Amino acid sequence: MSYSTDTRTLQPGDTYVAIRGETHDGHTFIPHAIEQGATGVVTEVDVQAPEGVEVICVESTLHYLIEQATAKVQRLQPDIVAITGSVGKTTTRTAIHAVLAEAFAVVASEGNKNTPLGLSLLVLNYDFDADTKLILEMGARLEGDLRELCSYFPPTVSVVTNVKGVHVETFGSIDGVQREKSELVRALGPEGTACLNGDDPRTRAMADLHEGRTLLYGTGPDCDVQPERITATLPVLGDHAVYTALAAMSAGLALGMDDEMINRGLANIQPEKGRLNRLRGVHDSVLIDDTYNASPDATYAALRVLQQQEGTRRIAFLGDMLELGESEIAQHHRVLDAAKEHADLIFTVGPRMKEAVMRLSDATRVTAYSTSEALAEALRSGQAFFTPQAGDVLLVKGSQGMRMERVSEALLHPDLDPTDVLPRQSESWKQIA
Repeated sequence: MSYSTDTRTLQPGDTYVAIRGETHDGHTFIPHAIEQGATGVVTEVDVQAPEGVEVICVESTLHYLIEQATAKVQRLQPDIVAITGSVGKTTTRTAIHAVLAEAFAVVASEGNKNTPLGLSLLVLNYDFDADTKLILEMGARLEGDLRELCSYFPPTVSVVTNVKGVHVETFGSIDGVQREKSELVRALGPEGTACLNGDDPRTRAMADLHEGRTLLYGTGPDCDVQPERITATLPVLGDHAVYTALAAMSAGLALGMDDEMINRGLANIQPEKGRLNRLRGVHDSVLIDDTYNASPDATYAALRVLQQQEGTRRIAFLGDMLELGESEIAQHHRVLDAAKEHADLIFTVGPRMKEAVMRLSDATRVTAYSTSEALAEALRSGQAFFTPQAGDVLLVKGSQGMRMERVSEALLHPDLDPTDVLPRQSESWKQIA
């Protein structure tokens, strides 16, 4: 049985689950789901359905999905590799998938579906058995989110990439961020393994919260997994690539793989959409699409990647970074200062970037736009006073809420299909203003 919460992607034979969201109530789409061929409906209200459509009425449709998913995990008892961190969760998940696939059957979470709803749908909609390795990226915005996820999907291996000043607006401080990320380590049983970034002091400190095995990965002399063990050519851009590879190697070692097999997997990493993905740009320029999300540290890293590329001109398109708390304007200002050192031209999107631009002592190479739609249209129409040329390297970066993939789409070579290479190209995303 497959479950769906979206009538736009529902397939005939699926069971439709009506979820009450922040902006839409899935119950209003039940008739459409039945028209689309749903053979079952999970609902919180009474529903009159035609013959052949099973109706399951429950107190909470979300909790119903979670209960079904946790029951499946408890019954099959697969190893679960859980991943969290302030930066690099998704690229690490991708790398771990590539590594573990060399030795095991694997099922991995996709996109940004790192919540109880997203992970429950993954578990329920994929066939797996006790020998399968589940690779689950776990996200958190509020205190207790990770404790909740680990109670549903208890990890065998916990990977923590780092602790940075991301989501401090909701966690209160970087200490709050560290406390939340540490839940993945606290959730491990004595037979579990913690794979921790040994070069990040806040992450390294989590080793004290776990009685079982700990693998520290990093460049430090006392780290258990060091760069010298990586012999593969990594198909990943950025300074963080070595940490991504080391984290994946640690997960492989935790599950009994050897270095040779792990390196074969590392060589097969496929970069995720929107994460420092090098693409063909218009007029044979080079486009580095890094639009999946943004934090100050990730933006600095992306700017260093831009500087390292060979090219005639380097142009940065930077959107607002969200959820930074009271320091947001100061952090945007520092990012712009760094961008001026790494880029020949800078285009910004959003009110926070605009205010930071106004604080620059010299903004002659910086142009501010209010929205990503406005910048994308200006680029298409030639009103941006900038035309990409062969030899130009273009970096596009910003928080998910800024929808900077629209700018990347305007800069993408016409031979490439945005759906194939850019994030947030589904109809549901396209409909969001």
